Amino acid sequence: APKEKDLVHYSELQYARFCLDFEKRLTETILERDPTTTVVLSNDVSEGPDFQKLAAKGYALYTIYHVNVVDYFTSIYLRSWVSPEWTTALYRTLTRCGLSGLFPRVVKLVWEKQEASVRYSRGLIVPSVRMKDVLLQCYPGLQASRVHVFPWGAWEDSVSVDDIRREKESLQDHFPIPSGAAVLLMLSRISPEKGQDRLLTALALWEKRPDYPRDGVCLFIAGEAAYMMGKKYEKKLIALSAKLKRSRVYFVGYASGARKKALFELAELYVFPSRHESYGLTLLEALRAGKPVLATPSHGAKDVFRPEFGEMIPEGPEAAAPARLVESLTRLFEDRARLPSMGARAAAWAKRQDFSETASKGAELWASQ
Repeated sequence: APKEKDLVHYSELQYARFCLDFEKRLTETILERDPTTTVVLSNDVSEGPDFQKLAAKGYALYTIYHVNVVDYFTSIYLRSWVSPEWTTALYRTLTRCGLSGLFPRVVKLVWEKQEASVRYSRGLIVPSVRMKDVLLQCYPGLQASRVHVFPWGAWEDSVSVDDIRREKESLQDHFPIPSGAAVLLMLSRISPEKGQDRLLTALALWEKRPDYPRDGVCLFIAGEAAYMMGKKYEKKLIALSAKLKRSRVYFVGYASGARKKALFELAELYVFPSRHESYGLTLLEALRAGKPVLATPSHGAKDVFRPEFGEMIPEGPEAAAPARLVESLTRLFEDRARLPSMGARAAAWAKRQDFSETASKGAELWASQ
């Protein structure tokens, strides 16, 4: 198993090898339990157990889908050139022809394992309606009643006001904000699907326009590089930020607790430019913190976003996303006095989306077995 942060440096093939080794040991461990008194809850697919073997032994299986791996793969690696349902149909055809053994481990991990989780789980838990729709399109035999939409919701971290104040002062000391500058925030792992590059490209376009804020823009990017493509993507972001002439970009690293709340307090606008998002937990956290938002359309954002909270750019080709972000940024900052009221409406709604309610629904579902 990888130690500490070694996983961040894994290639796709190394990660697939680890997942399959982990699956074997995990399955052996579960098989030590009595299937008549055990419910297996798989927290995602790739790192899950051998679904077929456990189902054959009579275990009740449920899978939480933080991401539809097939949908993610076609969106990020194949750049949406083909639909996820087309790839699942093709994989089933090739498997029936006895050709599945020719595929590398990572392909089997994506298509074969996800299909096994769908076939052998008694229930699939997803956070957004669109995720359910895509699963049903990918697996025509899947009964809609087996797919449960449980939006994750959010929770309040117990953090003292003094700790937040100290973190806020520390951030301002290390990352100065020019007086009057428009302050933007992104909070997520550093990975291509999160779309930080879209925002940095948008800032480069905005700098050339006459409506660019007179006192400049300050962007905080919080988060660490994710495994597989994260490190390479982080270098790309640093290179893009270095080309900006009038905007300050601060990479502040992983943020939680008081530091996260301090960042929310410093920001005027939360930007959520994801290419692929199953739900958007940080988007909900920003809304809960009373921040107006600028979002791009994704499965999760469509379920969470409301027009009174800010703006969502129209769907369209990838090349158009940065320019559309600029148009929205311009409108939002033309009248900055509107931003706090947007944030207040966001907070009123988001504070009713409580994680404990989702957890209770899940517990009731699993206890029914």
